[in-house]
Amino acid sequence: MNLMTGPFLTDLDTRAAIKGSLDPLGIQPIWTRFARHVVGNLTTVSNSVRDFTVLLLGYHFAERVTEDGGPEDDLAVFLKWEQLAAYARGIENEDWAFRGTERARKNALNNRRVRLSKDPRDQILGNQKMYGLWGLYTVPSRSSGLVQGNPPRLTPPGREIVEKIYLPLFTSAGFRNADRFVKLLARPEVTLDKDDEILKAVGKILKKRMRPGERDALRFHLLLGGASDRTHGNQAVLASAIEQTLDDDDWELSPSRMRHLAKLCRDKGDVGLHVADRLERIRTCEMLLAPAAALFDFLLGKDGQSIDDVSGQVRKHWGTSLNKTIDIERIRDLQGELATVSGDTEGYSRWLKTGIAMAQGDYARALNLLLEQNTAVMKARSGAAPWAELKDGKIQVRFRDEQTITLPEAEALPEYWWNPYFIDAMRSIASALRG
Repeated sequence: MNLMTGPFLTDLDTRAAIKGSLDPLGIQPIWTRFARHVVGNLTTVSNSVRDFTVLLLGYHFAERVTEDGGPEDDLAVFLKWEQLAAYARGIENEDWAFRGTERARKNALNNRRVRLSKDPRDQILGNQKMYGLWGLYTVPSRSSGLVQGNPPRLTPPGREIVEKIYLPLFTSAGFRNADRFVKLLARPEVTLDKDDEILKAVGKILKKRMRPGERDALRFHLLLGGASDRTHGNQAVLASAIEQTLDDDDWELSPSRMRHLAKLCRDKGDVGLHVADRLERIRTCEMLLAPAAALFDFLLGKDGQSIDDVSGQVRKHWGTSLNKTIDIERIRDLQGELATVSGDTEGYSRWLKTGIAMAQGDYARALNLLLEQNTAVMKARSGAAPWAELKDGKIQVRFRDEQTITLPEAEALPEYWWNPYFIDAMRSIASALRG
């Protein structure tokens, strides 16, 4: 089971409403640390090659407007270009796979014209700066060697991609060097008919399928990590393995799929052996974290019940199935990394004890340890209150996520997976760049 897939953030970002309160067990820093050994540049949401190209052009136009002395700042220019690109992709290409789909589609369907500006009423997201490409793609673009500096500017490779690939496309569409777009985006507000030649031209430039020149230029930066690849070649090996799985339409991240990727990497020399080991460490880690997260989520739905009552329900559901999936000895090998993420050996010790308790079917102890973990995590966050605690022998739930996840079936545990490790984002990039 794969629980990673979620909707694009559009009008509202529900996860932002309780900023700082999510990840009650402190799991995200753990899986992120393990993942960064093999995927150095991508994030869970930076999974669209076309969105990266929109970002490159956005920073290109922002810089040109500034150089021309235009009245609009970088952000305003960028937001208007992102809006223009969104409407062009949706209206001309029927490509609604971008951030801000709901507002853009609604505006396109309900109006004869579309308006571009930094005004919140015209933004395609509730907070386009934070949840659009500026906020979510700039960091991975920096990590990929495409953007640098403050204010953000294209690197020489990023500039070369724009000037050699995209500006000629504007010229071919009748807009030499995109000069007209620079003047357009310098205006505080732009209104376009839905059949305007501007939208048609951008739609052609941003069509769904990548051109050979785009694929060749972007593969090095997005899929392999660029010239400053922080994984020192590990990502390229993993990318090669992932590319070998692209014909599998049913592929989703799971322990067996991770093991298969590790097997493919072992054929790639010494670096491949190292990557395979890193993937096995990820698999070992996830076999602990995934059921622990599900168990804690299950507990959050048991307000007013005792630990013994809840542990009995879990035991009836899972039995001793986790004894076959949680490898305690391999978890011991993760001590250094888990202790580093936790900030001390106490955090690692708590995770190890949780794994042992779950593997032994001692769910009462596991639940108590998870309550301790939540308390420690929330205390480290400016002394925030725990999501749940015991009071007079009963579970008192203070907060629970809106989407409660039920316990997986016992027979599903060997393939149960919870965290993304940036693998799905990398696979999406690889698929889009495939020839």
